[in-house]
Amino acid sequence: MATLKLTVNGQTHHLDVPESRTLAHVLRYDLGLTGTKIGCEEAECGICTVLVNGTPINSCIYPAFKAQDATITTIEGLAAEANRLHPLQSAFIEHGAVQCGFCTPGLILTAKALVDENPQPSEHDIKVALKDTYCRCTGYTTVISAIQSAASELRGDGPIAWEASQTVPPLNAVGRSVPPQEIVDKVTGRAKFADDYSFPGMLFGRTLRAAHPHARILKIDTSKARALPGVCAVLTHEDVPGDNIHGLIYDDWPVLCRDKVRYRGDAVAIVAAEDEETAARALDLIDVTYKPLPVVADPEFARSPEAPHVHEGRDDGNLLKHIKVRHGDIDQGFAHADVIIEREYRTPTIE
Repeated sequence: MATLKLTVNGQTHHLDVPESRTLAHVLRYDLGLTGTKIGCEEAECGICTVLVNGTPINSCIYPAFKAQDATITTIEGLAAEANRLHPLQSAFIEHGAVQCGFCTPGLILTAKALVDENPQPSEHDIKVALKDTYCRCTGYTTVISAIQSAASELRGDGPIAWEASQTVPPLNAVGRSVPPQEIVDKVTGRAKFADDYSFPGMLFGRTLRAAHPHARILKIDTSKARALPGVCAVLTHEDVPGDNIHGLIYDDWPVLCRDKVRYRGDAVAIVAAEDEETAARALDLIDVTYKPLPVVADPEFARSPEAPHVHEGRDDGNLLKHIKVRHGDIDQGFAHADVIIEREYRTPTIE
């Protein structure tokens, strides 16, 4: 433990925290500022963005002690007055730039750093600033217009009015844009998601996942992890009650793998501990001995006779399902075609 001094949203704090703790965990668990969300924990999605001395950083990997004596701004501290939203927060509501709200704090704080540095950002400037801050819901169009509007208001030019696609008569509710009741909570960081709740005596869970895409499990030794102070439980396939199998189409997915892993990320063991740092250390103490197997990573190879069966015992090998689609007379179509093109087509992983 060491003492960390930092100023968050105008308030100075002195905290005794583990030196390994990230800034996101300090904000969320030590200060209760759950408006800072954690998405990927790999600095890929930008959802955890906060401002350190005015600079946007990914707090999920940012060492807390790197922020020693720094000034931190989170989504909770963006508005200068408790009952008055920052222009960015208001613009996100007005332009429909908020949907689920999970990524909203990161987007708004990234935008705050942009307009502070560049009061009149172009659409290109905004896109560059947001390139590492992901949002699946909105499609970014409304986010960009919201930032442009807020920047205009901050310059003193007044907000840019949102252009509706059609004129709507002034009805009370039907046919009129009505902001969702919870939307203010989403732009201010007050909205609570599942991971934002805490309870007295709550344990923290972490899952040990396979390090190989295809391998036999020869041994799982959890003795060192169980002996670590602060660890309350270590679970393997032996602890799963009932059938240790489930699935979306077929029951072919182990809850916790027993003798084989079939992709990098297959769940092998679960740890429950008094805090996240202890849970993470416990994962490192679980010793799993693997025997790597040939990797099946291509559909053509998966269909070949020499490919190993990822799921042994299936009569159809690596084929999940065969769906026939037949329409028209192919031979006749080729005979009357002016041009015939043969190519290989690949579908995306996510439709």
